Amino acid sequence: MYEELRKEAEKKVKAKMSFFIIAIVFALTGVVLLMLSFYLPSISFWLRLPIPVLIMVLGIVYFSVFGLPATGITAADWKEEEIEREIIKLYRQKKAQISPPQALSETEILELKELERLEKGRAQEEDFV
Repeated sequence: MYEELRKEAEKKVKAKMSFFIIAIVFALTGVVLLMLSFYLPSISFWLRLPIPVLIMVLGIVYFSVFGLPATGITAADWKEEEIEREIIKLYRQKKAQISPPQALSETEILELKELERLEKGRAQEEDFV
C-alpha cells in the first residue's frame, strides 16, 4: 500500500514540477514576443496577441495542479515534503475507503483478554520496582 501511495504522490509532485517548468518557458516566450513587438512595430499586435493566451493557459494549469493557492513552496526540502504530504493525504483517503473491521471471533476475543491480563500483570510488577 505504501508503494502505490508513494507512486501517486510522486506523480502529483512531478505535475507540480512541470507547472514550474511551463511557467519559466511561458515567461521567456512572453519576453521574446515583447522584444520582437518593440522591434517590429508594424506587427506588434499579432506578436502581443499570444501573451494573454499563455497567461490563461498558465492559470488553468496552476489550478489543475495546485487547486487553491498554496504556501510553503520555497522550502529547501520542498519536493520531499510534498511527497510526504501527498502520501499522508492519500493514506487518509484510502483509510476512509476501507470498510470497518469485522466482528471479532470468539478465539480472538479470548486472545485479547489474555493479552490484557498479561499487560496488567506486567504493570503491577513494574509498580513494585
